[in-house]
Amino acid sequence: MVSKIKLLSDDVISQIAAGEIVERPSSALKEIVENSIDAEAKNIEIFLKNGGKTKLVVEDDGFGLSKEDLKMAIQRHATSKLKDSNLFDISSYGFRGEALPSIASVSEFTLESNGFGISVAFSEKMSIFPSNIDCGTVVTVKNIFDKTPARLKFLKSDGVELAGCISVVENFALIMGNVNFVVRTEDSSLLSFQNDSIEERIEKIFGNDVAQRAVYFQGCDDNLSISGYLFHPIDSRYSQSFQKIFVNGRIVKDKVVASAIKNAYKNLVPTGRFAIVIAFIEVDPFYVDVNVSPTKSEIRFRDGTYVYKFITNVIRKNLAQFDRVLLNFNCRGNTLPNGVLEPLKKVDTVLQTSADSHSNVFEVTFDISDVQTHEKTSPPRESTKFNNTLVNALKPVQQEIVESERRNFFGVPVAQVFDSYIITETEDGIVIIDQHAVHEKITQNKLLKSITKDNKQFLIKPEIIELQKTSLEVAKSIMKEINECGFVIEIVQSSLVVSAIPAILNSNEAVIFVKDVTENFDISSEIDIIDSIRRKIANIACHSSIRFGKKLSMDEMFVIVKQMEDVGSIHQCNHHRPSFAKISKNQLKKMFDRH
Repeated sequence: MVSKIKLLSDDVISQIAAGEIVERPSSALKEIVENSIDAEAKNIEIFLKNGGKTKLVVEDDGFGLSKEDLKMAIQRHATSKLKDSNLFDISSYGFRGEALPSIASVSEFTLESNGFGISVAFSEKMSIFPSNIDCGTVVTVKNIFDKTPARLKFLKSDGVELAGCISVVENFALIMGNVNFVVRTEDSSLLSFQNDSIEERIEKIFGNDVAQRAVYFQGCDDNLSISGYLFHPIDSRYSQSFQKIFVNGRIVKDKVVASAIKNAYKNLVPTGRFAIVIAFIEVDPFYVDVNVSPTKSEIRFRDGTYVYKFITNVIRKNLAQFDRVLLNFNCRGNTLPNGVLEPLKKVDTVLQTSADSHSNVFEVTFDISDVQTHEKTSPPRESTKFNNTLVNALKPVQQEIVESERRNFFGVPVAQVFDSYIITETEDGIVIIDQHAVHEKITQNKLLKSITKDNKQFLIKPEIIELQKTSLEVAKSIMKEINECGFVIEIVQSSLVVSAIPAILNSNEAVIFVKDVTENFDISSEIDIIDSIRRKIANIACHSSIRFGKKLSMDEMFVIVKQMEDVGSIHQCNHHRPSFAKISKNQLKKMFDRH
């Protein structure tokens, strides 16, 4: 009987390994730069063509390789980094004997060092040749994935891939303060980190305004220490990629640390946004496993609960530093992101009721399907009194209308409880409605319909938005979609010139949105970019929705319930929580034993 099980060829094995290690040009760049750092390079220069897809070159001034080591460097399971059989005793960037051979299996690969070079084309041809590189190392990767079309089709646009490569270099620049980095393309020099302090590098990456509001923090105990920079809640982002977590000198993604940051900043940033944090964590190698993934991008702490509590407490203690930062902050015409500032206010700054018993309240004005809020000074309002009949409570609504509405699914309002829930009566029961949840959905639905290419307002004076290199590349890749949603934006050098914005946004909201969407390079991977952009715009403009704790008149409740009939998926709010609950007559009878 012929065996059905066969050993894979070395080429196929290498390509499988490449799939684990090399997902895109940025992952190949990360592996090569790590080798340069392990070679004690002090200057690393990177060249990228078409986002690294067509050509990627890394040149360093490290100690390089001998002619004898060139062949070994592209052999699987070969390394100079592991001194013995203990995989946990790693002082360099770790054991990755698959890295270079994996890259060489999916590209035209060349490595030159100390007078010699070796070239490999998709693992098929290998040759040694004389080289004029007499010190350091030059690694060249061309046409990545050209012979593996299944992987090639998953690569993004040149701009998105370039943004990923820039992010890789920025991460190294933060952790390797003694190494100079330069990134070039055919057209220009994109990045330059040379003899900068850590603060100067942060400023280059995140911008001057954001960097100035960051505060240094640190904390330690017997087995774990953490230090770095906490960024102000007003500078939070939609993408978690702006949280830079380094463990023992390596950039990692770790759910424990990310959850600790989220918990520490709880109530300081709006739902769906993430605080920017740069965290340098040092831990005894015995207490962490860095060999969880082939790329070493994930780790596993032996005692995750302890790490979570420790990091949460350290960050929370240091967040108090933002009180002073906030007092010195000058908006310079820019408003803060909605919902960000309120949690930072001290209890003692809450408006106190004046001696004459007057206080600040908000009055809601309905205009068919719109809600507008404006501040009004008036005496505290008495609780709404209801007459015995629904007709009197709903004046001037006529009896016939009330009877008709009772037959609808959501019925007619009869009361508001806890200043947060609307109670309605239907033909066959009662409905309890979360007023904030349903009105937020109603508002979003209306806003989404209004976000079109033609529904825009031109600015008297264009807004100029300076972008970092990563954000600029993202902007180029999604500019067409942004302009389809009511913007008129042009890219001029490294800036965006905004001359028109969607009619539902003010200029400050529009600037905040453009910064957020261009800083999130994952948006380019979404199936429907325009739909994603429209929803983000609607969410920004949706903060006029009625909040919990807002006392409503009967007329106001009537309008909300009426609008619910016209909105799809009203059963849950924008955050996927239930927005109403219905209790039938039969359920009420059972509750009171009236069968």
